[in-house]
Amino acid sequence: MSTAKKTRTDSGRSFREAWTESFGMVEHNGKALCTLCNESVVCRTSSVRRHFDTNHKSIAQLGEMERKEFLEEKLRKHRSQSLSFCNDLSTAPHLAADSFQISVCAAKHGKPLSDGDIIKMAMLSGSDSLFHDFPNKDKIIRRLSEMPLRRNTVKDRGQCMASDVSQQLTTDLQKAACYSMCLDESTDINNHTRLAIILRYAVGDIMREELVKLVSFPERTQGIEIYDAVMEAFLSHDIRPEKVVSITSDGAPSMVGETSGFIQFFVKEAKHQIIQFHCIIHQDALCASKKFDDVLKDVTKMVNYIMSHALNFPQFQALLEEVQAQYNCLLMYDNVRWLSRGQVLERFVACLDEIRLFTNEKGQEYPQLTDTAWLANLMFFTDFTRHFHVLNQQLQGVGKTAERMFCDIKTFERKLQVFERDLESGQLKYFPNLKRHFENSATFAGNPTSRQEIYKEFSSIVAAAMMNFSNRFLQFRKMETTLCFLTSPDKAKFEELDLSCLHWLDLGNLEMELLEFQESSIWKNKFYDLRETLEKIEGMAKDSTVSSENEILKVWNFLPSSFKSMKALGIALLTLFGSSYACEQLFDSKMKSLKCGILGQIILSQ
Repeated sequence: MSTAKKTRTDSGRSFREAWTESFGMVEHNGKALCTLCNESVVCRTSSVRRHFDTNHKSIAQLGEMERKEFLEEKLRKHRSQSLSFCNDLSTAPHLAADSFQISVCAAKHGKPLSDGDIIKMAMLSGSDSLFHDFPNKDKIIRRLSEMPLRRNTVKDRGQCMASDVSQQLTTDLQKAACYSMCLDESTDINNHTRLAIILRYAVGDIMREELVKLVSFPERTQGIEIYDAVMEAFLSHDIRPEKVVSITSDGAPSMVGETSGFIQFFVKEAKHQIIQFHCIIHQDALCASKKFDDVLKDVTKMVNYIMSHALNFPQFQALLEEVQAQYNCLLMYDNVRWLSRGQVLERFVACLDEIRLFTNEKGQEYPQLTDTAWLANLMFFTDFTRHFHVLNQQLQGVGKTAERMFCDIKTFERKLQVFERDLESGQLKYFPNLKRHFENSATFAGNPTSRQEIYKEFSSIVAAAMMNFSNRFLQFRKMETTLCFLTSPDKAKFEELDLSCLHWLDLGNLEMELLEFQESSIWKNKFYDLRETLEKIEGMAKDSTVSSENEILKVWNFLPSSFKSMKALGIALLTLFGSSYACEQLFDSKMKSLKCGILGQIILSQ
């Protein structure tokens, strides 16, 4: 009887070539290496089969022919990737490494592949004078000339690194116990929708937020199309939908629709309820008054007249320099970068006198610039949006926990009460631009009745904003006690926790573990110390490298396995996205080029 060929390993067991075809295994350092997840398995048929059936269940359930084709494709990619790295690094490690570094730099700055030759040419042209006093000058120049930076080489380097990064991402996601998903859309100049899919998960003692895929849709997107794109991305990285605990989006109907929204389709796939969050920053922006939109529309029209005309912009800039203004230009506003609207108004008000002078010289009539009522609205909304801008700054940033973000929202709700009283009293301590306008305006100087009416109108706008805040953030309010469990499990009461979307937890075990935990001073002290550490981190500079979420994760990981249900809940809460800022940041920093027509067409053609 014929038997499969065996390869003797250091452990004494043999690698069987039949595992390659059946389970996608290859021999590596005396063990069986899974090409699907890069994990090593003991050379034993039962271990290999158990690994495949447990970690790659979706693939194991495929038909025989379909599974065989899938594994052959994975093996082919694995072999080509290994061969590519070996070929690149075996010829000249120092030159290959340098070539990789330059290729990374070019990719990060969005430069064409052919720029590698230009970089090499520039280095060689300056090397003769730069190294003229070096005894080994000729050797340095020869080394530079040997550096492989041709277009195809730079392309291969990029593809090689992209493949390696993708494989690392797949490995990390398969190891993660759970993850949360953030989705958001943006459009380019060609009206093509871009969907960003970002996952947040824990790897060891580090929290990660990683872009899984940036999908392009040529037409308007619907829930089922988003679902198909997400599932395709999940399948390519062998991501299990049942591990997703929450989804954060911008609240669009295509995302949250009751019958045909993406989340409804995804919940059916995951087979359990999922925590749904509407981006907290989006909700904050929706609380602004409709009157604000009218003022912003007028301001945008005037700014565009100055900034978007080739002759007007340099002339206005020269005027600002001549009068030594605080700023050297205005800021333009667009719907994509909606978080900047407070800064747009603030700079407009700072340059208001120069704007009046410039538009008069150009013969452009804007009656709003002399209308005291419109100017009063402008000053009020400039001050009001400045307070919103401070809140937005607090809510922005990668790694913010949902608990911390909702604390900022509750604090701002209390500030709104102070703003309302400030307007009713007429002191205007928190509205400096409005106060200055009233003091300098002859119209309001001798007319206190008119000022009182305006104070009343503006205080009603603040009151409406308070009402809007109280009617929003419903999911955050519902889960407020549960979110506090993340940093204060020692104070939590099991019956007050909202675990309605966490049926995958062993709730009976969780309750017993919580009782045991709260009676143990050793473990409770860990969270006392954690809260002190978080207070210190809050007081650090913004550019500090210390991450509060990583500190929280370290403490949860430190708990023994006897608290496994508590640890599962704590880490799940830590993965939650409070906002879609990660997607907004991606669109703002990485997709500026896609707003340019020519480059957008080039990217789409590729």
